Parts: sequence; structure tokens; C-alpha cells
Amino acid sequence: MFSEGAFALMESSMIRCKIEFYIRENGLTLQGFAEKCGLNRGTLSAVINRNPPRSISVRELDMISWGMELPEGELYSLYAEECLMQSAPHWRRVKPFLLRCAAIGKLDCIKIVLEKLADDLSYIRGIFVAAEQMFDQGHREASGLLYQCVIECEKYNNSERLAISYYRLLQINIGQDAQVNLRAALRFEPYRSGLPVQHRLDALIELIKIYFSVHNWEQLESLADELIEQSQAVYAERERGKRSSNPSRVEPIRLQKPLIRYFGQGYLCKATALQKMGRYEEAKEAIDCYADLSWLGPADDEEVRQVLQFREWATANSYTQDILMGRQESLEAYVDFLRSHPNEILSGLVTIVQSANKYHFSIDWIINEFADSISGFDQFTDVVNMERRLRFAIQYSIYCVRRGKMKEGMESCLKALALSSTTNSETYFGDLIKEFMHVQKPV
Repeated sequence: MFSEGAFALMESSMIRCKIEFYIRENGLTLQGFAEKCGLNRGTLSAVINRNPPRSISVRELDMISWGMELPEGELYSLYAEECLMQSAPHWRRVKPFLLRCAAIGKLDCIKIVLEKLADDLSYIRGIFVAAEQMFDQGHREASGLLYQCVIECEKYNNSERLAISYYRLLQINIGQDAQVNLRAALRFEPYRSGLPVQHRLDALIELIKIYFSVHNWEQLESLADELIEQSQAVYAERERGKRSSNPSRVEPIRLQKPLIRYFGQGYLCKATALQKMGRYEEAKEAIDCYADLSWLGPADDEEVRQVLQFREWATANSYTQDILMGRQESLEAYVDFLRSHPNEILSGLVTIVQSANKYHFSIDWIINEFADSISGFDQFTDVVNMERRLRFAIQYSIYCVRRGKMKEGMESCLKALALSSTTNSETYFGDLIKEFMHVQKPV
């Protein structure tokens, strides 16, 4: 069936040898196997018999694997070694293969290809574009391999794609472990100024979340100020565009979220940082800045909703400052607010129990009021709310111990210990241990 020359070529190609072996073992003709694979007979013949053999595309490789009844991607390692690595591979063949490997989780094959491509800097742009495509498709682990390759091979430290690659790795690596998140942030931070503005605002929000989780309030305030400054720059640019003699020629800055969101987040996080540092009056000033963002001119229903959301948060956080300053007369109004805003209950109770511990007043009636909500806190698993759950568990444990409720205190202590382990965060946990070593008499 095959010429002597073709058979010799197949001896140097394991893929073609496997094809020939399958055809012979199953008593098939070339036409019969082509029909089974769904391939044209001429195409299959050129792959096997032509001298030199015709290159196999990844689509054809999938069809051949299906015809041979092999698991998906079974031949990919051989394909990477033989068809892509024997000579300088053409990007039009490499890119579809990398994307297909990402789709089915063949990360080992991606590594094989990248090791070869990294020797030729002409591939870096294509690797970056493919990484972005993988990232957008949700193949984050695979895209991370490509971004790392770009980082290792990019020769210009101020290049935009280098900054974006570091940013993507930050997004990929963020999880529940606060220290892992912090290391990722520290790797990325020197490159954030190289990001295009549409990424820079989101990157600042990611960094803010990380520094919030490790309680670095000075850095949180600095990042919040930078987010406000960048948001103001975008707003000014948009206003200049509106005043332009030919606005249609001005390329708009396309953000991932409404500009209102970035302004609001900047002032909200600044207020949070100031609050954590005990600068409550300054925090109130920052709260006033996001209490009414209608001056930004919401353009649609979603942006109107954002304005109203920040107004609600401003109301809640104004109560927070009062409670933290020991103004117990605000408790009833704050509890009423929490009843009608269940999403605020976790952060609200952290504030209330913290104030109760500082100023030594009872909140048993509030704990009873929100008992069902407290039992449901486990549903919150994002970075910010994990930190809130840890703080609540610690503060509530302190509250119970001081009031002689040792059983409840120990239960909350164990929960805090578990959360501290999950998030790899020891912040505040030492305070809890000290409380147990110096238990006060029941109030």
C-alpha cells in the first residue's frame, strides 16, 4: 500500500507510524480509514505517502485521533516534538495548537512548544496575543505559561505587553492565601505604570483588595489616592474630548466598568484606610466625596444604580464612623439600616462588635437579631469578605470571653484559627490569644 520511500519516512515519524500500524491492524484501506476519520483521501495520502510528507494541522490530528479511537489529545506530545520542533515552526500552525492544548488542559505540551519558541524573540508578540486569547476564554492556567514566557523573553522593561503580562499573572494567582497574593502584588507593582489606563484602574483595585487583606492601611490609602487621581485624569480627558471641535475623531478611553465605579471605589477605600488608622473625621470627609456621584452624569440605568449604591454605602459607613467613636445612640438606626441591607450585615457586625469590645457595652440583642445571618457567613469566600469573617470571629471571641461565655468564645476562636489558616493571615490573631491569657471577669 505504501511506497518504500514513504515507509522510510514514517519510520522517523511516530505519528505516521501509529497511523500505518492502526490501518494494518484493523485491516483498513486508506480510503476506509479516511472515511472513518472524516478526512479527504488525498489529504490523508499526502500526510502518509508524500515525500516529504504533508504537514498535519491540529484539526486534522484531532480527526485522525478520533478515527483511531484514541483519547482526546493523545498524540499531542508527539505532535509537539515531531511536527513543531523538527524545524522552525510556522506561527500559523503553532498558535492553533497552543489554543487547542489550552482548551483540553494539555499544559505539558504547551511547555514543550514554549521551550522551543523562547529561543526566537520574533515569536514573543504572537505568544502574548495567544495568551490574551486564552485568558479571555477562561484558560487561565494555560495563559499563565505564555505570560511567563513573555516576561522571561521581553527585552524592554518599559514595554506595555510586559506590564500586562505581570498584571495577568497577578489576576491568575489571586486566591484565598493572603501571603501568596501579597507576593504576586509585589512582583507586579514595579510595572503597573506601564499599563494602559483601561487596565491600570482595575489593577489598582486588585492591589487595594490585597493590601486590605494584609491590613497595610498606609499602602491602601496611597493606592486609593492613586485610583482617585487616575479616575480624575480619565474624566478630564473625556471632558476635553467633548469640547473638541471634532469629538468623533477623539478615541475614547474604554474602561471595563463605568467611571463612576472607579471614583467611588477610590474614595470608599481611602475612607476605609483612614478609618482603620483611627482617623475617623478624615474618613467622614472621604465618605462625603462618594455620597453623591451624580455630578459624573450617569449615562444609563446601570450607572444610576452605581450612584445609588455608593450613596447607600456612604450612609452605612457614616454610621460606622459613629459606632467606632463609641456613639451608642446610633446603634438603633444602624441596625435598622442593616435589616434593610442584608449585604452589609457582615461588615456591619464587625464594626459593632469591635466597638462593643472597645467601649464595653452589650450587643447581645444585636447578635440574637442577626443569628441566622451569622450562621450563613461561610458563603462569603472572596478575599475581602474572608478577611471580614476572620475579624468578626476574632472580635466576637473576645466579646464572649469578656462576658464569661467561654463555650461561645472558644467556638469563635477555633473558627478564627481555621480562617487564619485558610487565608494564611496571622494579623490580629495574636490579639485574640492575649485576650484568652488575660480573661476578665464576666460583665
